[in-house]
Amino acid sequence: MVLTQNGAGDINASFVNTETLEQCQQKAQMVEGVFLASNIPVVESHCIQSELRFSEFNHASTSSMIRNFYLIKVNGAEVQLAKMQDWAACMAQAKQASESVRVYCSSSVQSLAEE
Repeated sequence: MVLTQNGAGDINASFVNTETLEQCQQKAQMVEGVFLASNIPVVESHCIQSELRFSEFNHASTSSMIRNFYLIKVNGAEVQLAKMQDWAACMAQAKQASESVRVYCSSSVQSLAEE
């Protein structure tokens, strides 16, 4: 999972599914390099074990592409992710989070894969 920040301060999430921690670390390093080379700030980057699977990453061709919203909570090495209906619902949930946890409302062109 890589969280980046756009010029407006919004958080965008990118997800990569890998089979091993080593593959994740390699892909994360590559993806972070692409963002940093494009002067896009990387806010957080984590390799986490999860059963969640996401659609493949594609750059948004227009700003009107379907967006998915996720509430992401980071507490040390633990990352929790919840799909949200919209930006407003995400922000409402974020305000309820504990101060000891970093909380992000993020948008993504990637969707959770159907089980």
